[in-house]
Formats: sequence, C-alpha cells, structure tokens
Amino acid sequence: MSEETIKQDEVNKKLEEISIELGKIVNIGMNYMEYMAALIYAMYENHEQLQRILKYNELLVEELDRQVQEIGEKNSKEKIFKKLEFRDVINEQNFDIFKIIVTELDDLIIKVGEEGKAKIAEAFEYCIMKAASRNERTSRNGEHYTPKGLVKLMVEIADVKENMAIYNPASGTGEFIVESAKYGEIYAFGEENDNSNYNICQTNLWLHEVKNKRIAEEQEVKVPKVDLAIANPPFVDYARPNIRNHRVMQEKNYPYDIPGFTKNNYIRFLLKMLESIHEQGKIEIIVPLGFLFKKERLDYTVRRDLIEKKYIDAIIGLPEKLFYNTKTSVVVLVIDKAKQKKDILFIDASKDYKSKRKTNILTVENQKKIVKAYRAREAIENYSYVASLEEIAKNDYDLTIKKYVRFQSKIEKVNEEELKEKVSQLEKERYRIDCEIRKLIEENKVY
Repeated sequence: MSEETIKQDEVNKKLEEISIELGKIVNIGMNYMEYMAALIYAMYENHEQLQRILKYNELLVEELDRQVQEIGEKNSKEKIFKKLEFRDVINEQNFDIFKIIVTELDDLIIKVGEEGKAKIAEAFEYCIMKAASRNERTSRNGEHYTPKGLVKLMVEIADVKENMAIYNPASGTGEFIVESAKYGEIYAFGEENDNSNYNICQTNLWLHEVKNKRIAEEQEVKVPKVDLAIANPPFVDYARPNIRNHRVMQEKNYPYDIPGFTKNNYIRFLLKMLESIHEQGKIEIIVPLGFLFKKERLDYTVRRDLIEKKYIDAIIGLPEKLFYNTKTSVVVLVIDKAKQKKDILFIDASKDYKSKRKTNILTVENQKKIVKAYRAREAIENYSYVASLEEIAKNDYDLTIKKYVRFQSKIEKVNEEELKEKVSQLEKERYRIDCEIRKLIEENKVY
C-alpha cells in the first residue's frame, strides 16, 4: 500500500492496535505509550538496520536497546530514555509477541512512506489521547490530559507568530507545544517531572519536527523571558524541594506569603509563568473554578494583585466534564501584560459543547464562537460581558462569571394598544360562541 492510498484514520487505527498489543505485555502494562515512543523513535533513527535485525531473533532486543542508548546520547542535554531498556521487560516468554509488534510497526512505517513521518506523528497524538480516554495514562495530583479541542482553542487565542518563544512549565506529553508549532517556527521551553511523560513529550516534539526546544526533567528556577507561557498545570501537586527551598523563588513568592506546602499548586505555576514572560508577554493558564471566588488569603491576594495591576485580559468559563475521568470545572485565565486594560472580558461558554459518552467536547464551532467573542471584546447577551475594574472592586474582587454574564429570558415586547385590541376581539368571540351554545341548548330541549 503506497503513501497515497493509506489514509490518516487508517494509520491512527493501526498504530493504536499496535500500542494496545504492546500494553498487554505484562512487564510493560500502563507504561506502554512510553515504550511505543521508544520503538517509534528507534525505528525511524535506524530503520534499515532494524529491518535486517528482525530476521534474527536473538539480536532484536539488544539492537533496540543500543538504538535507544544512542538516541539518549544524541540528546544528552535532555536525557531522553535514560531509564528505559527493553531487556528489562522482554524475555523468552513474551519475545515472539514482541517481535510481531515490532514487525507490524515496521510494516506501518513502510506503508506511510518516506514522507509519512507527519502521519505517524498525528497517529501518535491520537494514541496518547485514546490512552487518556481509557484512563491508561498517569493522572496524578490533579493533573489531567488536556483535550485537543481545548488545546486548539487556547493556542488560537494566543495568536502564535513565527519565531515566538513559548514556555510550558507542565509540558505533559507536549500537546500545547506541538499545536503552537503548527503556526510556524517557534522556540519551545518546558518542564516535565514525570519521566514517562517526559519521554513521550520528547518523542512527540521530535515527530512533529519541533527543533528549537529545551524541555527539562524538573522545575527550573530560572527560565528565559518568553512571549507566551501556556499550561494546564497540576492543581494540587507540591512544589519540588529545589524550587520550594530556593532563595530566589522564596523572594518571588514572598509578597504572596506562599507557604512551603500548599494544595493550590496552580498558584505557584501561575506566578512562575508571570515571572517568565517579558513586558509584552501573554499567559494562558487553566485554573480551577474556585480561583475566581475563593476568600482564602492566597487565592484572594493573588487575584486582587492581578486585577489591580491590570494584567487580566479575559476569563473564559468552560463546560464541565471536558477532561477524561474527572468532572472538575475549570476556566481559562488570560493574562496580557501589554494591554493594561481597565476592564476584564468574561465569556461563559459553559453551555456550548457536544456530549459524548462520559465526556463533553469543544467542537470546532464551539471554539470559533469563543474566539470570535474574545476578538470582539463586547457584551453578547447570555454569553459575554466586559466589566470595569471599578465594578469588580465593588464585588470585592470576586470574578465569578455569573456575577457579570447574567442570563435573561427573552420576553417579546408587545404594544399595549395591540394587546387591548386582541383581548377585545377574544371577548367578542367568546360572547358569540356562548350565544350559539345557548341557542343549541334551547332548540334541543325535550318537553
């Protein structure tokens, strides 16, 4: 089958089948997407050598480990696959199954052709999404896979340009960076503490040809100034010791009196992102609904500070159940240092979605509606509202969306004279019918 005849959905389906088979190997289990990442990377890096090795059973695992080690050495600064070895999970009992899996992947790579890396890249993203939908990816500390529709929406609003520097402090499997790179050449910076997610992220970026990147394995204290910081951070994770105890970070957090441990870890990410952007920079961050109204000192102080500094550009309310395996309600907080507006745009998109089984989906139409309202920045009945900072201050810095976007039932205005005339006509008609009924009764009386 040539590249011209194999469709993207066929590639997606086949790669998912291969991934699921890999996950059935007992020693791999829930980490199967990480091993799939290593397999794809190795197969592309030295396809001809592995094709030859496939003929000799005893050399396959050793050759794969050698390829993976070479990949790690080429990416020594980023330390990709440093803890992953196929010899740890493949033994005599599962070798035959594993060889079939590698052979099928080899066949798929041949079918998509020399220019088919882009198709494998999209299929790899598809497999990550499907794994998340089946709860087969780690979902730790309030961290959840960001659905594609929400990623596309946020990147569209961000207005990504060629050569922009973009930072994601919670890179996950790389969705925000991959989507941003579709708008042109970018410089990507990120951090991902989870080793499995880190390897998947690096493979995802490599498949999508994101060349100018630096993804760290832990939270870095110093980040280059960037044009855009964008993230869906873990909500309740604890800060890493090197960040929590670092003098510079303590100084940054001091004005907000952030304790050594706090459940509101998204606040740490928000403040770090604020430090990372330059004076013309922008932030888009997903935060829990509670950030808009909580009276606890930390949430309230940060919220009021952002409002008073005129940093908040917009707040976008989203439908519930957007994320797999959780009903958590969230909003997108848009911060724009450059605009310094004296008002905040509120958009309530909580009722605009397509329901699908256990989750809700932001369709292309839903996304376009939000983007249009964001660009227009004006009041739309039952959907958006532009509130002045004075109005927000009077509400004690409460940013609850429904305080500003008020839903009103549409009542048709009727002319008073027309209404009286209609009532009069109805009264006359009723009188006529009554007369006819009485006449019929008289005519049909039995004496």
